[in-house]
Amino acid sequence: MLKIKGSGGFMKKVVSILLMFILLLNFSSCQKIGSKEKEQKKLKIAIMYPEESIGGIYKEIVKKYEANNPDVKVELILDFSDETKIKEALTKEGEYDIIALKRNQLIEYAKTGLIQDITDFVDRNGLRDKLYPINISYGTFNGKVYGIGDLPITYEWFYNKSLFNKYGIKEPTSLKEFIDISKKFKNVGIIPISVGAMDRWTLVLLFGNITCQTTGIQSFTDNLGSDKKAFENIEGIDEAFNIFEKITKTSIDKNCVDINFMQSVDDFIKGKAAILPSISITKQLIDSKKTAGFEYGVFEYPIIFKDNPISKLSASGGQILALSSKTSNREAAEKFLSFLFSEQAQKLFVEKGYISALKFVNQPDTIIDRTIISHIEMTDDNSGMLIDNVDLKMADAIGIVLSDIIEGRVKAKEAWERVLKISFQQ
Repeated sequence: MLKIKGSGGFMKKVVSILLMFILLLNFSSCQKIGSKEKEQKKLKIAIMYPEESIGGIYKEIVKKYEANNPDVKVELILDFSDETKIKEALTKEGEYDIIALKRNQLIEYAKTGLIQDITDFVDRNGLRDKLYPINISYGTFNGKVYGIGDLPITYEWFYNKSLFNKYGIKEPTSLKEFIDISKKFKNVGIIPISVGAMDRWTLVLLFGNITCQTTGIQSFTDNLGSDKKAFENIEGIDEAFNIFEKITKTSIDKNCVDINFMQSVDDFIKGKAAILPSISITKQLIDSKKTAGFEYGVFEYPIIFKDNPISKLSASGGQILALSSKTSNREAAEKFLSFLFSEQAQKLFVEKGYISALKFVNQPDTIIDRTIISHIEMTDDNSGMLIDNVDLKMADAIGIVLSDIIEGRVKAKEAWERVLKISFQQ
């Protein structure tokens, strides 16, 4: 299960999809059989997860793979998330075979030819049908698949069931219903939404759940790496800021800028706040901290902020596994990916409490898990999380401006212009 210590640690897991610090794990590349040394094929794989979370699952998968393929020795490198080191690794001839990337990195490296088009591999193995849409779309750029996301994550609205039952409030499905119930909670002294805005990434995640409906994600991915002018006329972005401003005025306490994410979770668990918006794996954190008798759920249906939304909710595919263009082991690398997304390997994710990218191995035994999976099934090419599909400078700028909206320093109509000014200042 995911272990989270402090808001800073969890921030890295959200923004970089469960990343922490650099840690290397090396395996030897050959073994002795009797008195003779047998040459083995070598496969070098670098992933972003630390051993204490999903990295430990990968170690088990590698062990199983080597047992089934004694002629192959896998060198697995954990916590490989430093952007400079990743780029250097992709430029070395034959150094790495499979490297895990973030969404914005995948787009950059697909453009520059540092990773391979694996569309044919995906189609030959029927992965479009076997995996959730978000896991394929997270590795897709310009109609070609350059990688596969390994962990489906959705943005959810966790809510305190006891408070909803006590005040006779039903789950909202529209912006109007959401604002109405927020007013009811405010009238009885309960914070409608718990947001730890001191960690601004919480605001960017919330805002991304709005932009997926008003704007979609393609406009951002298409323009990633472009100049300011390319972003000036993003369709639906002003509408997204207007919606965020309405939610801010009715549902978010201004004092949220003085608390971090972990405090927002504590406020939710202690009943000070009725709703906690966050990514789906926050469920593990809530379960580890909640007291006996605390009952919570996730909204069964996504809140629809506008008529005819482009996508209904935002989601992530986790880290994206891509093949280096410099690899000389493409066949062996594809064989490992086939095993990784097989039933035998993916069951290990489920056993550790995660939702697998492979649809049929998930056997949810709680209403919350079933609801989250139903939301994962709703994902499409426009569901990608905003924070993963813009560069870090723009993500920071969006967080700053959203915080300013909460504190009344910036109006919705001037917000995007302010974001661009910060993002592209010299």
